[in-house]
Amino acid sequence: MVHNRVEHCYTDGVSETALARMRPEKRAALIDAAAREFASRTFEEASLNRIISTCGMSKSSFYHVVDSKDDLFALVVTDLAAAARGFWTPPAPDSFSDGFWDRARSVWDDIARTWPGSPELTLLWHIVYANTDSPAVRRLADRVEEWVRAVLIAGREAAAIDVECPLELQTLAVFSLLRTFDEWALHLTESDSPTVGPEEISVHQFRLLTRLLSA
Repeated sequence: MVHNRVEHCYTDGVSETALARMRPEKRAALIDAAAREFASRTFEEASLNRIISTCGMSKSSFYHVVDSKDDLFALVVTDLAAAARGFWTPPAPDSFSDGFWDRARSVWDDIARTWPGSPELTLLWHIVYANTDSPAVRRLADRVEEWVRAVLIAGREAAAIDVECPLELQTLAVFSLLRTFDEWALHLTESDSPTVGPEEISVHQFRLLTRLLSA
């Protein structure tokens, strides 16, 4: 799940001028090659030479745009997050104030419908879960956690969520549970013989979430 306040910025090592001069198809090829490399391997195992070869750039052209693997990784995370927002944008937390659980169920179903149609989301979460210590991933996670916390506040104010449990504990618990949900869903959807279908995945996840939080 991607927060709508993820920055549209690049790291200091990435030349915005050089990127702006790249033809759109060349830039797209670079991002796609890098995203697939980072999604299929850990950061340490990912190869810049393989990325350069896959996207068809010369080494001199590549290093004119990106100084290092860290810079390219941050660029990929930012671009994928921005592209994923074209498929799904988190609603404003205050929209949960009336009929909290009905609204939450609707949003949850919307995410479940959206995910299969967004290759950017799938690539992004593969990258996220393989590289949890990356600064770029931590920034993205902080944005998601910030949104989760704001939604929980709306639910507590609406008396839909248990207010006896400390907010910070609820935020950490929900954020951890969402990560587990995503990992489980990715595993099942990529399995040759999944034991649970996509619709059932969503139902089971939401039931656990309501049991954790309900007042």
